[in-house]
Amino acid sequence: MLRHRQFLIFLGTATAGNVGYGVYAISIPWLTYSVSHSYEVVGIALFIELASYACVFLVGPIVDRAPNQRAIFLWCYPPMALAVTLIGLGATRGFLTVPLLLVLVAVVSILWDFVWAADNAAPGILLTPDQQFAAQGISGVIGGTNAIAGYAAGGVLIFLVGPSGGLYVYAILLLVGAVFAIPLRIVPPPHEAESFTESFWEGWKFVVGGRGRPFVQLGLLDAIQGFFLAAPALYITLFAQTTFHTSAFAYSLLFVSDVVGGAAAGWAFASWNPRARVGPLLGITLLGVAVAVGVAAGAPAGIGLETIAWFAIGFGWSSYTDVKYAFLRGAIPPGQLARATSNLWLFPGISSSAGALVLGSLASRNDPELFGLVLMGGFLAAGLLALALPAIRSMKY
Repeated sequence: MLRHRQFLIFLGTATAGNVGYGVYAISIPWLTYSVSHSYEVVGIALFIELASYACVFLVGPIVDRAPNQRAIFLWCYPPMALAVTLIGLGATRGFLTVPLLLVLVAVVSILWDFVWAADNAAPGILLTPDQQFAAQGISGVIGGTNAIAGYAAGGVLIFLVGPSGGLYVYAILLLVGAVFAIPLRIVPPPHEAESFTESFWEGWKFVVGGRGRPFVQLGLLDAIQGFFLAAPALYITLFAQTTFHTSAFAYSLLFVSDVVGGAAAGWAFASWNPRARVGPLLGITLLGVAVAVGVAAGAPAGIGLETIAWFAIGFGWSSYTDVKYAFLRGAIPPGQLARATSNLWLFPGISSSAGALVLGSLASRNDPELFGLVLMGGFLAAGLLALALPAIRSMKY
């Protein structure tokens, strides 16, 4: 795969965008709290972000129908760079209001839908099913290693100059990603001409079909764990503001630990191809996250043990994601990948949007132990459900 020129170019494009998104992700919650001094507003910002992602199923048919999916990156990255630059300038020069911040977050999130759909479709188009776990692992290694640097840089910038510095870094990386995309050729297999509506419904027929409706069961599982997608940003912010007395250093360190754990999961799957054990791994990884959250919630206040716990949370949650997407890219025909993965995101997209509001309200109680217990219970339920549902338990490709 490392000799596959187009896959390497795609990795460069995707890595620039994803590393930049990591810097954005660590900056936005802290910036939102700095502007509003309200966990509810942080929850609303995350709600807007996740609700926009829930609409990704509408863009899947557009991405699948693109003659060359390079166009998605070239059309989306530059306006995203402009939007995050405006957020950074607004924070630096004092004209950033909460409504303006929320509008710009929505713009970035809607454009990211197109990029996300193309990111998920490209490996399935460029590579064979046998290569998907290795590709996911390599992507995790490269993206995760750079994300560690990105999150660390974002954390240092927050500590030294505030979160606006991370937004400028994201803007630069988006433009770098657009330059990388210029020579890309991601051309889906030939298919019969069909309208947007026909393509849209064809994607949904694939998701709801199949013996035992395995993708519907996977969507149900994703909806449960997806309810907590906003939890790391809120939980780490809550820890930094309460347990560690508004410490930008603690906030940055715990975020980076979470990302390092995710990168370690990518390294693990780079050399391991468990395509025959997809189902059990989905359940085991979710149960592992529940245990790690329990440690984070119940451990005595101390940055060392919390750092280890957040590493384990990142490892477990990223392992679940890596296994799921390797399975989807290996099991779904390349011509339907963008639609199917985007349609499946509707399940966690809706639940994560609601979860951002509920968890934002829960965080406003300033009780990290209670927040952690709720999070642990959710992952425990999701893990047990994954092992109980027959279509998930038997998943392989």
